[in-house]
Amino acid sequence: MAVFCGEIIKELERFAPKHLAEKWDNVGLTIGNPHKQIKKILVALDVIPAVIEEAIHIGADLIVTHHPMILFQNIKNIQSNTYLGKKIYDFIQNDISAYCMHTNLDIAFGGTNDVLAELVGLENINILQQTSSEELKKIVVYVPKGHEEIVRQAMCDAGAGFIGNYSQCSFYTEGTGTFLPLEGTNPFLGKQGILERTQEVRIETIVPESFLYTVLEAMKKAHVYEEPAYDIYIVEQKGKCYGIGRIGTLKQSMTFEQYGAFLKKQLALDTIRLVGDKNKVVKTVGLCTGSGVEFMEQSKNMGADVYLTGDIKFHEAQRALEMGLCVADVTHYASEVIIVPILKQFLEQKAKQHHWELEIVQSNINGQVFWHL
Repeated sequence: MAVFCGEIIKELERFAPKHLAEKWDNVGLTIGNPHKQIKKILVALDVIPAVIEEAIHIGADLIVTHHPMILFQNIKNIQSNTYLGKKIYDFIQNDISAYCMHTNLDIAFGGTNDVLAELVGLENINILQQTSSEELKKIVVYVPKGHEEIVRQAMCDAGAGFIGNYSQCSFYTEGTGTFLPLEGTNPFLGKQGILERTQEVRIETIVPESFLYTVLEAMKKAHVYEEPAYDIYIVEQKGKCYGIGRIGTLKQSMTFEQYGAFLKKQLALDTIRLVGDKNKVVKTVGLCTGSGVEFMEQSKNMGADVYLTGDIKFHEAQRALEMGLCVADVTHYASEVIIVPILKQFLEQKAKQHHWELEIVQSNINGQVFWHL
């Protein structure tokens, strides 16, 4: 089955909704047409020239990356003799689309921070710094008796019915519904001009605001009535909490020196910069992928013995020492490139689920800019 760019984006944004992104960020479709048919996707960490050349070489229609191609630039013109302009020219001339998932992928469950947390041996994982909580809505829909289970299941499959670690949550109430089909209608029950009374089931369920439209569409598609009757209510409870960074515990305590060696191996680093007492016994670990030194003190306040991130500067390292916090600079690149195979796997699963004629390729480009003697 052919697949279009917008359909792929819809699935990616189920994984990492755009509304999770920080306000300063620039996520989503940077270049391209959501109505363009996509046959091949290249997944990479960055939109660098080598990755664009790779996409052109393999005939990719879409590049999906973690880092945005356009972020803090104030674009006033596009010239092919500039660094950014050349990249934009290459995308447009080769009819390639660009889509990125940045801080929304850092925050999303199953995204960069969760992948890193699992890779570095953490369990009992929690959010380090909360950024938002999901707004919830209650949907009430009236269904003729005998058809309620089909409608309820369609709504739950679309994202409704989650309360904590429970799914498929709903409530049924039976009663009598009335309606009078007017001229031009094609009623499932009754006839035009005659008041109909029928046994109906009132279904109540909860839905995150970000899934509201999808759930409503699924409900209407599954409903047997020409004009389903439904209500949407605001609820005071908040849904799932989201946040940046993670904190968790190691299965077994070890010295900071031992843990540093473990990190070096797990992240395939040539070398690793460590700050703090090498003999300190560590059990609780805080982390933030990429450049997350601003959450170092939050990590310490939550009981972390060691903090992992990238791009640590000299004075920031001094501050960690003053706090008695061990720090490991696992590099910006190594802490985030681990998401690339996860994105590839996710897209492959969706292609199989929807029977899309789609090839997903993981980039072979090593984007680590630092090297060591």
